[in-house]
Amino acid sequence: MESTKDINEYLTRLKNGEKCIDEFFYAVSGYIKFTAYKYLLDKSFVSDVVINVFCKILDHIQDFNEQQNGMAWIAKITQNEAYTINKCENRHKHAALEDVISEAVCTIDDDGDSEFSVDLENALNRLDATDRKIVEWRILEDMTFEQISVNLNMYVGTVHKRFKRSLKKINEEILQ
Repeated sequence: MESTKDINEYLTRLKNGEKCIDEFFYAVSGYIKFTAYKYLLDKSFVSDVVINVFCKILDHIQDFNEQQNGMAWIAKITQNEAYTINKCENRHKHAALEDVISEAVCTIDDDGDSEFSVDLENALNRLDATDRKIVEWRILEDMTFEQISVNLNMYVGTVHKRFKRSLKKINEEILQ
């Protein structure tokens, strides 16, 4: 791992418009992964945090003060990103599709309660093939976003966004 002085130099170079993103990524990605791992409740989101942190660093590089500790600045961004993901996951945990599917399976009986199941099936069928596959793998096969991204040859962040977007579409259709 690079020293604080080296990281500050990279951040200053980035702030001045130099093209050293690859070197910078190589220098700090392990540190970001380690920091994210400490704060995430679901460790499968580590890659998402790394990607998001790099985007935030690049978006806010002009705000970086060369006199401050660059490692501490990066650690705080990483910690905040991990907390944001934890918060989003906890919020969605209560209204997760897994719960909806479980409820549908448990409540379907011969009294005509299968309407909800039909709505769920229709909502799933309206997703494009890739989004449906992502939802099925994540929920039914309990695959991590990293595993799905490897299978579909996509970035982890893209898989995560498509999953969240698909859940939103399903919830909107069912609640109509």
